[in-house]
Amino acid sequence: MKEENVLTVENLVTSFNVSGREVNAVDDCSFHVQKGKTLGIVGESGCGKSVTSLSIMRLIPSPPGKIKAGKIIFDNKNLLDFHEKEMRSIRGNKISMIFQEPMTSLNPVYTIGNQIAEVFQTHKKVSYKEAQNLSIEMLKQVRIPSPEKRIHDYPHQLSGGMRQRVMIAIALACKPALLIADEPTTALDVTIQAQILALMNNLQQDNGMSTILITHDLGVVAETCDDVVVMYAGKIVEKASTKEIFTNPKHPYTVGLLNSIPRLGEKKNRLNTIPGIVPSLTKLPKGCRFQDRCSLATEECKISEPKLNEISKNKFVACIKA
Repeated sequence: MKEENVLTVENLVTSFNVSGREVNAVDDCSFHVQKGKTLGIVGESGCGKSVTSLSIMRLIPSPPGKIKAGKIIFDNKNLLDFHEKEMRSIRGNKISMIFQEPMTSLNPVYTIGNQIAEVFQTHKKVSYKEAQNLSIEMLKQVRIPSPEKRIHDYPHQLSGGMRQRVMIAIALACKPALLIADEPTTALDVTIQAQILALMNNLQQDNGMSTILITHDLGVVAETCDDVVVMYAGKIVEKASTKEIFTNPKHPYTVGLLNSIPRLGEKKNRLNTIPGIVPSLTKLPKGCRFQDRCSLATEECKISEPKLNEISKNKFVACIKA
């Protein structure tokens, strides 16, 4: 039985004008998200993960950015053909996003009750009183104690974990088909991280929702994701099931990311690292973008840029060594 795709991204190119020069922050990327499944997008800062998610939501600031090419198919329609008014009916309703930092994403001058209620009033056209009651129900769902009192609190009165729960409540208010979570646990301590991830997982199962999880944390990916896309310098370098990525990684960058994870019981003076940094998009090397940091690089890697090829069923790698 063929799995149904909630979202299909085809050959997406998103560029920015940098000092009069156009650079591609997302360069010819394709992937899909299956119904009820979680796709993890991983990579270092500056690899294009957040720009990919903002492109899906059509939230790329213009200028200096623009979506140059590709398709974003949702509900059998290309979101890139939508007018802004049509996109507003999609955002927060059918596709929702949890942004990286809840303190800057929440409005400091409105109560959290008003901010959740706004979603219901915008998309469900309910009265203010109904919206407030629905807001209380959402706070109960995300396990915030005393929700009747908390709806009158302002963001600064809540802890980081509580603010993140409010962001999840806002994102899930209209029971979206797709949730994009951009680093949802980065600013939280380990205990709260576990609680937030468990909460998201439970709500996903209850609502039959699909999720795109953007993270640096491969431990989080192992726990929560069904499939993984590995990005480097705006390109997808490997994509496969989570099991395949962890048991049989093929791209040197993926191998480097996995080797840099500390393992219980291992005694080392230093952790394994990937030398160097992600190259600037204005100064990309010729050939493979990872060549300067790759211990397996050959002369061929410096000449031709590898294409993303399917080396086995549903496993794609962009590396001549694969």
